Amino acid sequence: MIAQTSITLVQRIVPLAVAVLVVVFVVELIRRRKLREEYAMLWIAASIVLLVFATLPQLLWWISKATGVYYTTLMVLLIFCFLSLVIVHLSVAVSRSADDLRKLAQRMALLEQKLSDRCDGPRTDATDEDAGQDEQGQDA
Repeated sequence: MIAQTSITLVQRIVPLAVAVLVVVFVVELIRRRKLREEYAMLWIAASIVLLVFATLPQLLWWISKATGVYYTTLMVLLIFCFLSLVIVHLSVAVSRSADDLRKLAQRMALLEQKLSDRCDGPRTDATDEDAGQDEQGQDA
């Protein structure tokens, strides 16, 4: 196991700065309505975890010792876990959106059917009219 080395000031400041920048960036995206709150919570939670590890680097060494995983491997593992959570979260959101879109398309089709049933005849689209004019033009 790697012995705990002293962490320089730069190694403490960079994660803190990154965490603060992510929070500011996410809040700005929410303010501009480019990011919904439900997705922002994941990024803010990740920033909080980064802040905790930046302020308490001994916590990473303790986790490394407790799991028997080297520090670098532990960092890669944590990053992989975070990215996996992001992918799962976004997959759930896309699945939910696809279901909502399918339901909306079904409702729209039913409404169009009801509307065409109320009209005298079946509804014709502009493409049908254009096709009929082309056929008439070719016959003449």
